[in-house]
Amino acid sequence: RRSSDLSSGINAEYGDYIAISNMGRLIFTVLFLLLVIKGQNAQFTLVDEQGRQITEANQRGLLLYNGGTVCDDSFTDNAASAICIELGHAGQQNWDSSGGWSIQTNYDIELDDVSCSTSSWSDCTYSDSHNCGHSEDVFLTCTSASDQIDAIGFTLVDEQGRQITEANQRGLLLYNGGTVCDDSFTVLAAKAICIELGYAGQQSWDSSQSWSIQTNYGIELDDVSCSTSSWSDCTYSDSHNCGHSEDVHLNCVPEVTSSSFTIVNEAGGDGQGRGLRRRVSYLHLSSTICAPG
Repeated sequence: RRSSDLSSGINAEYGDYIAISNMGRLIFTVLFLLLVIKGQNAQFTLVDEQGRQITEANQRGLLLYNGGTVCDDSFTDNAASAICIELGHAGQQNWDSSGGWSIQTNYDIELDDVSCSTSSWSDCTYSDSHNCGHSEDVFLTCTSASDQIDAIGFTLVDEQGRQITEANQRGLLLYNGGTVCDDSFTVLAAKAICIELGYAGQQSWDSSQSWSIQTNYGIELDDVSCSTSSWSDCTYSDSHNCGHSEDVHLNCVPEVTSSSFTIVNEAGGDGQGRGLRRRVSYLHLSSTICAPG
């Protein structure tokens, strides 16, 4: 009987050990899966100056990743667009970096060296170690679908990679987040693209590797050839044999309110007569033009 009692006690202790071991394995597995899921999904948020989460578009916010700030090293327009899309928005309106909010020092810096070859987060690399200060924290403004420019994938960015939306500014031409090679590119192509971007036409274009940000982008378009200044009359290739020294830079001009000239007779009526009067339509005024002598 003593032997039986001893055997029963051992079996009970062994059963408890097995149960504890199984529970330990289960806890370990759950924690491991949580870490894997956390690593696979970018946990981005935007917060305002009081640290409250921003969920609407068109509001500038401090960018956080897993509860810490994001450093601007290697950060470009592509990265901003990719993150805005991850946040459920259509794309980015603009981004900048500064240490302007007092709440920034409440956070650790969680992400650095964010580099994206396209506007998809799956094409981005990054580091979870950093050599930054909070003066390099990224601030981001995202856009909703209704704010996006219908420009068949074209954008212009400045030397810091920020989108250009005003005329008369030289910018690096991007197509779907990559640069455009100058092979076959002409004034007609420049004008067609400016018109697609909502401008009246092109002021000038050139190609060079004058900005350091160019190497952050892939080359997305080549052999752009246009027979007229309409994009529908253009052909192109999405493969290339170019280097960034051939990247197109473009300067567009705004819409200009037209003025018209007419010939008037002595009674001021339209027709063939001596004198010339200019009608300035946007001022609703008429004025004569003085001839020399």
